[in-house]
Parts: sequence; structure tokens; C-alpha cells
Amino acid sequence: MKLYLDMDGTLVDFISQVNKYSFWRTDKENKVDWKKVKAMGPRFWSEMDWIPGAEKAFKKIQELEKKGCFELFILSSIDFEEGRKGKTEWILEKIDFPLEKVIFCFEPEDKANWADKKSWLIDDRKKSLEPFAAAGGNIIEFSGDWEIIVDRIIYLLGK
Repeated sequence: MKLYLDMDGTLVDFISQVNKYSFWRTDKENKVDWKKVKAMGPRFWSEMDWIPGAEKAFKKIQELEKKGCFELFILSSIDFEEGRKGKTEWILEKIDFPLEKVIFCFEPEDKANWADKKSWLIDDRKKSLEPFAAAGGNIIEFSGDWEIIVDRIIYLLGK
């Protein structure tokens, strides 16, 4: 079994980072100003905070992986190099995780390329989850509570 974890909105608090710098478009409500994000460069991504509960949950998930329950990957969509660089810096600074198990794709829908009947994706966006499921993968929608997600993983492993 393979378990794929999304970054933005699942492990890291993307919205808080956008709020911190007021990187919202003024012409459209609830739309990120990607020009400002890109202009800030890798620092925007490398300075993100954990989603509440994510750091503890990630360590628990890593413990389960060490027991041979599944193979763990980070699967994140980002369509520009500076973003990939910043996310990589975040991983190197915040967690003990091998970079060869970090996968960057361009669009959220591209995550479906890693889907099969023995793979699971934990993500907060239907734009990623629905194509993954349609491609034969299993999904867990992240709703903001990592305790529930970890309990769900443990339950699924016991089935």
C-alpha cells in the first residue's frame, strides 16, 4: 500500500501564509494573487506553518510506515520552479523525510497519475481527490482534523 500526503492545506497552512502577506486579489474575492506569491519566491513556501495537528500526525504516520504498514510519499502540485524549491526547503527544515519520496506534479489533477487500487491520497481539495478516485485510487478528504485522519488510517489498516 502507498499513502500519499498533500502539502498545501493538508500538512502546511497555505491560507494563513496568504493572509500573513495579504496576497489576495483585490478584483476577485477569495482568489490568491499568484503574481505576488511568485514574486516572493521560495520564501513564501519555506516559511509556512504546519496545519494544526499535522506535525504530530505526520510523526505518527511515519511510525506506521516504519512498521511496514505502507509506503509514505508527499505528493504536491506546484507549477513553477520557485514553489518547488520553497517546498523542498520546508521539507528539509521541518521534517526528517527522504526527498526521493517527494513528488511534485504540475496540476492537482495530475496526482491521479499515481493512483491505483493499493494507493491512498489524503488531500483537502476535490480537484485532486476526484481524479485520483476516478483513476482507481482510494481517497481520504482532509477536513481539518488530523486526529480523525490518523484514526481513519489506523482503522483502514486493521481491515
